Amino acid sequence: MVKLCESYLKPDQELITVKYFTALVNSTVGDASRTNRQKLYLSALSADPKIQIEEGYFSVHQTKMPSAKDWINGKIVPLDVMKTEEKGTDVNLAVHMVADAFQDKFDIAMLFSNDSDMATAVKITTSVCNKSVGLYIDRKAVSFKVLRDNSTYIGRISPNRLKNCQLNDCVSTADGQIIKKPQDW
Repeated sequence: MVKLCESYLKPDQELITVKYFTALVNSTVGDASRTNRQKLYLSALSADPKIQIEEGYFSVHQTKMPSAKDWINGKIVPLDVMKTEEKGTDVNLAVHMVADAFQDKFDIAMLFSNDSDMATAVKITTSVCNKSVGLYIDRKAVSFKVLRDNSTYIGRISPNRLKNCQLNDCVSTADGQIIKKPQDW
């Protein structure tokens, strides 16, 4: 994360903090190691003192929803499904951005998201707090107009840049623990 952010900085700019917003996943049937892999990845990220991890949570519950095929055909027959939702991540990101802008903790925010839910936070940050917000998205992504219109600029993330900014295969933590990259993060 730090390498990726720093790869966009101009010579006179300094990266202060990377805030990484996520939710802890639940292990699922057929992949009991998901939670452990994510915790390992978050530990590797935490080894860098510039990274601050902010956690939301996952909600998993049974509900009824129509199948996509039925919906398209105008037939709504509810089916029992398991629905997973990431909760709190978007709100946490938006609140942190606005709060940090009001507290003058940055000049430029780098937003690595294409979620239109961020548009109001970006608008407040740019128009009320007079801060710049760069929107960083995949080079092929089409950003939502409401988000694009409130951002100061758009930075494109190429697959090559992303590849060059990956974590090392081995990461050393502050307490000397060595975290080795598993086959699947």
